[in-house]
Amino acid sequence: MMRNQNTFQALSGSEIFVLDNDGNLWFEQGPFGTAHARQLVDKPVWTFQALSTTEIVVLGDDHNLWLEHAPFGSVPPARQQIDTLVSQYQAITDTEIFVLGTDGNLWLEQGPFGVIPPPRKQVDTNVKAFEALSDNELLILDNDDRLWLASGPFGTVPPQRQEVEENVTAFQAISDTKIAVLTIDSSLWLEHTLTSLGHYLPSLYFAYNTGAAAAAPPTPAEAVSTDFNFALKTSSAGGA
Repeated sequence: MMRNQNTFQALSGSEIFVLDNDGNLWFEQGPFGTAHARQLVDKPVWTFQALSTTEIVVLGDDHNLWLEHAPFGSVPPARQQIDTLVSQYQAITDTEIFVLGTDGNLWLEQGPFGVIPPPRKQVDTNVKAFEALSDNELLILDNDDRLWLASGPFGTVPPQRQEVEENVTAFQAISDTKIAVLTIDSSLWLEHTLTSLGHYLPSLYFAYNTGAAAAAPPTPAEAVSTDFNFALKTSSAGGA
C-alpha cells in the first residue's frame, strides 16, 4: 500500500511539514537551500493534515488518529487521541472532523477529544472514500462506486443525498455544483448540477429544454459533462 499523497504540506514560504519515506514527520523551517532547522513531530506516520504551524492531525501506521500540538521535537508531542481503526479523515477545524472507520462507517466527530469514541454523529455507512466541502456537506463514494452529494443534519443513515454519478474511481469537488469525476472507463468528466434545486443526474450527457417557446426552433443539446481526455492526450503529446 502506497503512503498517502500528502507527503508534505507547506503553510508558508518558510514553514513546511514533510513526511519522509521512513514515516518520520518533520516540521521544517527556512531559509531553504542549505542545512535548515527542523523538528521531528511524530513517527511512524501514515498521513497528516496540518491545521496550523502548532496543531496537526496525524494518522499513525496503527490506524490511531491524533490531534497533536507544538512544541515539537519530542516524540510523541502533546496530543489527544481522536479515534482508532481509522482509514480516512478530514478535519474542518480542531474540534470538528470527519472520520471514516476501517469498517466503512463515516462519522462527524466533535471535540474535545481524548475519549474513544468522541461525541459523534453517523453520516453514512458502506463508504469507500469522501471529500468534505463543509461540516454540513460532503461527497461520498460508496463501495458500489456510486458518488453522492450528502448534506446534514447528520445522525440518520443514509443522510439527505443526491446521486452524482456511478462507476466512479476518483473525484474532486470544485464546488457543490461542479465536480471532476473519473469513471472506470478512464474517462474524466466535469459534472454540473442540472436544475436550480442543485440536482445531479447520473447520465454523462443530458439534453434539456432551455425554456424557449414551443414554436421556436429546436435548441441544440447541451453537454452537461465535458470530456477532458482529448485535451489531456493532446497536451501530453505536445509535451513529449
